[in-house]
Amino acid sequence: MRHFLRAALLAAAVSVAGSSAAFAQAAARPPSADLTPGNGGYLFAFDGRDARIAQDEERQKGVSALKAKRYRQSVVALGRLADVAPDDPVVWRLLGAAYAGQERWDHSRKAYKRAVALDPNDIAGHAGLGLALLNLKDPKAQAENDWLKARTLACNNTCPEAGILQALATRGPFAPSDG
Repeated sequence: MRHFLRAALLAAAVSVAGSSAAFAQAAARPPSADLTPGNGGYLFAFDGRDARIAQDEERQKGVSALKAKRYRQSVVALGRLADVAPDDPVVWRLLGAAYAGQERWDHSRKAYKRAVALDPNDIAGHAGLGLALLNLKDPKAQAENDWLKARTLACNNTCPEAGILQALATRGPFAPSDG
């Protein structure tokens, strides 16, 4: 079940990786980039077409590594991206999934907590936070379970997130065990 859950959270995190409001806002800014090589990657400025391209490339590196289960590479790429896009909940959710893949639960918890703070209605963020808290044996995991249950009831299989909510209810971190 643990592997299914990680795969489900990864799929949820990656499926919305390109739909970030912060990236959309950055794309609307006029070009005037300042790209500087640094630390094996880039130090990005939010302004300018070249910086946006570099950020998109870094995001793609992180997502591709995450899909290929190369979690260390994903953490490096997404960590750099989180440094320059600290208000992007998708980046933090992806980073949480990469840390979860490494079973670095405290780091995963911190990244998911940041994602949920930036986007309080993010189902995948709450599920990831719940998984990290469960693995840390933190009693706050129950609050994530309660949130997901309330969201599932409110959705009643009619919202766009119904599929992921159903999957989490039947096979997620808080699903009833078979034994």
